[in-house]
Amino acid sequence: MKIILIINPAAGNGQAMRLFADIEPVCVQENIEYWVTKAPFEASGRIREWCLQHPDELVLFAGMGGDGTMHELINGAAGFENAHITCLPAGSGNDFARHFGSFPCTKETMYLLKQSVKNVELHDRIYFEGPKTGSFVNNMGVGFDAAVAHSSNRSALKKWLNRFKAGRLVYVFYLLRHLFTYRPGDFQIEIDGKTNSWQKVWFITLANQPFYGGGMKIAPNADSQDGILDIIVVHHLSKLKFLALFISVFWGGHLRFKEVDVIRGKKVEVWSGNHVLIHADGEEAGLMSENAGIQVEVCQKNWRLVKLERTKVLTNDPPKR
Repeated sequence: MKIILIINPAAGNGQAMRLFADIEPVCVQENIEYWVTKAPFEASGRIREWCLQHPDELVLFAGMGGDGTMHELINGAAGFENAHITCLPAGSGNDFARHFGSFPCTKETMYLLKQSVKNVELHDRIYFEGPKTGSFVNNMGVGFDAAVAHSSNRSALKKWLNRFKAGRLVYVFYLLRHLFTYRPGDFQIEIDGKTNSWQKVWFITLANQPFYGGGMKIAPNADSQDGILDIIVVHHLSKLKFLALFISVFWGGHLRFKEVDVIRGKKVEVWSGNHVLIHADGEEAGLMSENAGIQVEVCQKNWRLVKLERTKVLTNDPPKR
């Protein structure tokens, strides 16, 4: 299987490039192709182009970056049966790595990637249509958390905090900032053909796996292999109670609040009478308009994840040959 390492130089405020400096000589030695991206969405386009040009060749795309990098890999490889994906975490949140697993960003990994290509799992991919079209594998947020993600992604503070490996704190900062200005709204959600309405909704999360926001356990029971989304609706909360709920999200305690509803389904449509921000895997996914919502559907066991074999011990030294 061919291996292509994809490095996002912006990930972790340059952390990915610092780690890659040690790894690059091994890539050359082991004939591992690598791409250093120069612009957003470049990785998705290059992956799609490569898969179209080599439809019969098995390939492993290894992303060195954060959740945004892995989001691009998923969207590029979607629909190609020859494509496999794995993660070398070098971002600030790393929720993909937290759930799906990862390889350490070390020289040893470059040797062991080739030995792990048989350790493959199938996971669900979630397709969405709305202001933008694409896929996600972690979660999608509508409302308050999307507004926080929008501000966090554009913040110079995130780059500064990443220098101290504290990038996730930017999410907390903007959460508190938006808490005093955000206005909850009314939503309708259709789940597998059944429609319900909610008022004074703070946010809606459609979760394929438990984690978001750098380790918060938003959907503790979500399973990326069961073909079903966990839909979390948070509504009718005072600002003070919202803060209490936010703290409890880190261990999943928010599910005990009566203002938190959990529904499960395969096909979901969300709409509102207001303009509402949307994120997918923490990346901006557009602005919901008054006349058009967003449609989401599970594509069960639709992409291939290569996982590290647990029997292998990783160091910074090459394995004996």
